[in-house]
Amino acid sequence: MSFKDTVVKIGGSLLRDTATYIDVALNIKRVFIENGYRPFIVVSAAKGITDELINVAKGNKKSLDIVIDRYLDIAKGFSSDKLLRRILQELENLKRIAETLNYIDLSLLDLILSFGERISKILMVEALENIGVKSVELNAKDIIITNNVYGDATIDYEQTLSNLEKVFLSLRNSMVVPVIEGFIGATPDGMITTLGRGGSDYTATAIASLLGFEDVYLVTDVDGIMTTDPDIIPSARIVRYMSYREALEASMYGAKRINPKAFEPLERFYSSKVLIGSWKMFGTEVVKELSSSLYGPKIIMGKRSSDYSYLAIVGEGVSRTKNIRLVLDVLDSEKIELLGIQAYAYRPSLVLYVDNNDMLKALKSLHKALFEGD
Repeated sequence: MSFKDTVVKIGGSLLRDTATYIDVALNIKRVFIENGYRPFIVVSAAKGITDELINVAKGNKKSLDIVIDRYLDIAKGFSSDKLLRRILQELENLKRIAETLNYIDLSLLDLILSFGERISKILMVEALENIGVKSVELNAKDIIITNNVYGDATIDYEQTLSNLEKVFLSLRNSMVVPVIEGFIGATPDGMITTLGRGGSDYTATAIASLLGFEDVYLVTDVDGIMTTDPDIIPSARIVRYMSYREALEASMYGAKRINPKAFEPLERFYSSKVLIGSWKMFGTEVVKELSSSLYGPKIIMGKRSSDYSYLAIVGEGVSRTKNIRLVLDVLDSEKIELLGIQAYAYRPSLVLYVDNNDMLKALKSLHKALFEGD
C-alpha cells in the first residue's frame, strides 16, 4: 500500500464535545486519509481543560468538577461502556491526586496537567474507530523523552528518535493511524513532564522533523496566522508565507498560533514544511527560508507597559531604509510621537516605542499602510 506520512496536530479549540471529536475524525479521513496520507495525529486537551487543570492544582474543587463533567459528557456521547469505564478510571486517578494534595510542586503540576491530553487522546482514538478509521494509541510518556525541567521541558531528540523508529517499524506498511498526546513527555526515569503552553506544536514538529516527514499540519479554528489580532483590527489578513526566523521572531513578541520551541527541531534536523490553518484552508506556510521576493513585513503587534507601548513589525528585510521611511512617514502624518526605535541587522524585526495613548492609533495606521494597500 502506497501512502505519504505526515504529522497532524489537532488544536484544543476544535475539541469541545462528542460531536466535535467526531467532526475532527471525519476531517482527518477526508483531508488526509482519502488523499493518500497516513497521518500521525498529535492531540491537545479539549478546549479550556488545561486552564481548569491549573486551577485544580491550586485546590479549586469547582474546576475539578468541570473537568470531570466535561470529559464524562464527551465519553457518554460515544455510547461505549468500555470507553466510559476507562475515562472514569482516568478521572478517578485525577480526583485522587487532586484531593490528596498537601502542596504543589512543578512535577505534580505536570502530572495533573497531563490528564487533559491523556484523556483527549483516548477520546480521539474512539472517534476515529467510530467512523471506521483503524488507529493505535501511543503513550507520549513512553516515546517523547525530555529533560527534567518541569513545566517547560526540552525534548531529548536522540532517545525520542529511537523510540519513534521502533513505533514506525512496528507499523511498517500498515494504514493504521497512530495517535499520541501533545504537550507531554517524560524524563528517562518515567516522571511526566510538560513542554510549556502550546507544547503540542513542539511535539508535532519534533516528530515530523526527526522522522524526516515533508510536512506537518497544525490544525486550529482559524485559517492561518494573521497580520495582526483580528479582534483589534477586523481587516487583518492571512500571512501566506513565513520563514522559520520570522515565525520564531513573531512568537517572541507574543504572536498567536506560534510556539517558539516548535522551530528548534526543524532548524536542527529535517526542515519540514509547517502548514497552519483550519479544515477550510491551511492559509499559512512556514518554511526554512524564503526567496527574497517574499521579504517584507508579515505581522505587526502592539503591547502596552506601564510607561510606554511598543509596536513590533516582523518580517525579513523590515529594517531596510524604505520600510523605516514608510513607518516614519505614517507616524508623522498621524502626528504620533516616536519615543524610540530599534532596528536589527541580524533579526527580522523593527520595534517602535510610542506613548500608551497613541498605541492603538499607531497600530491601525501602520497596519493599513503595510498590509491594506491592495
